[in-house]
Amino acid sequence: MQRHSSQTDWIDVSATISNGMVHWPDNVPVSITKSSDIGIDGAQANVSAITMSVHTGTHMDAPKHFYKNGDDIMKTDVSALIGHAKVFHVKDEKNEITYEIIKNLPIEKGDRILFRTRNSDIDWETEPFMENYVRLSPDAAKYLVEKQIKCVGVDYLSVGDGEKGKIVHQVLLGSPVNIIEGLKLGKVEPGEYDMICLPIKLKGADGAPARVVLKKISESSAPSHYPAA
Repeated sequence: MQRHSSQTDWIDVSATISNGMVHWPDNVPVSITKSSDIGIDGAQANVSAITMSVHTGTHMDAPKHFYKNGDDIMKTDVSALIGHAKVFHVKDEKNEITYEIIKNLPIEKGDRILFRTRNSDIDWETEPFMENYVRLSPDAAKYLVEKQIKCVGVDYLSVGDGEKGKIVHQVLLGSPVNIIEGLKLGKVEPGEYDMICLPIKLKGADGAPARVVLKKISESSAPSHYPAA
């Protein structure tokens, strides 16, 4: 079936970078300052400076994040991040998206998959760090690799946590499946979308901030959600 983009505007699903926003507990916090300010000391232009972790807000992980000799973010194939994407709502109340939850979803080879969970029910970037965020389980990550998807996106700062999170990252990045983290999907309905995700080109970096936008495709075939098993 041929699909056509609707006439609606692009939806920006990127977190706003700001001072005081949530960040991974042991990462550098965001600091945005003015190094030049019009009207002060004769400055002719405003110039801002920023310090932050590359894993803050909406960002991508590179294989280098969890592999000593892994590729940096410069090696990312941007063609894998531009094109048709499927958004699934996972309404299970558990903290993990498991294989049992996603095994019957229409996930196919070459898909770009985004998971919208209860993480998106709040403006998490302005809230304290959330310990019980929903993340992927190792068996779900292995299943996505088996399905040969191009990328997976989640709606909090990490696709996993702790030792299990290390496994999730290594399984995905080692395949490789591109990881997009920190999406804002609260206003995104389940379905099929055109997606553009472009990470900043940072030489040698293990990740990079990204701007991600979606545009609804008509006649979506993706289900509204898949309940927990």
